[in-house]
Amino acid sequence: MPLTEEQRERYIRNIDIVGMGVAGQERLLASSVLVIGAGGLGSAALPYLAAAGVGRIALVDGDHVELKNMQRQVLHTELGRNKAESGAERLRALNPDVTVEVIPEYLTAERARELFAGYDLVLDCTDTFGAKFMLSDAAEAVGARLIWASAVGMQGQCSVFGVPDAHGDQLYLRDLIPVEPADGDYPKATDIGVLGAMVGQVGAMQATEAIKLLAGIGRPLVGRVALLDAAAGRWAELPLRRAR
Repeated sequence: MPLTEEQRERYIRNIDIVGMGVAGQERLLASSVLVIGAGGLGSAALPYLAAAGVGRIALVDGDHVELKNMQRQVLHTELGRNKAESGAERLRALNPDVTVEVIPEYLTAERARELFAGYDLVLDCTDTFGAKFMLSDAAEAVGARLIWASAVGMQGQCSVFGVPDAHGDQLYLRDLIPVEPADGDYPKATDIGVLGAMVGQVGAMQATEAIKLLAGIGRPLVGRVALLDAAAGRWAELPLRRAR
């Protein structure tokens, strides 16, 4: 559908980006994204997706806002509310162009596979390896494109799965980490903390990769893992090839 004059004004800074143009913005408005987790990563990714004009956004989260979340989960302002409902309210206020759907539940593998088929792209904004492996396996089972990220302490990672790499392979989390680590074998925010601003950097990168894929611009983070060491102020890149 052609842009209205109001939309042209709202999205003019997007439209002016080399490679985007009106056609890219129209693709964004016609696209759909499923975001699992409206916590730290989701708090950064979701507003940028809505502001950019991604036409249909679904928020999945069964958790409720707690005081200890507020240091980094800046999407929320009211304690005790379901995070998906709270986040959806903020997104609707930010951009009325966007249709926002609320799924206030924790996903099972079966439910994930069912939902993934209905969206152009999935963002994994969860914070446990158990959830991340379940979501990646579900995405692989249905061939969904998945933007994965992880953030703890002052370190973060991000990559794009389910998009063919230079060798024609569609990579997923098990190509990076073949076996889900046992609970206690990896650091968690409950053990070593997590810097809110660092999580925001990684979540914003997820949004950037999503916008690139949906608008058809740039080079997506496929076959590569971006690594952030916020303590050292340094980004690095790890090449990734199919491991199975």
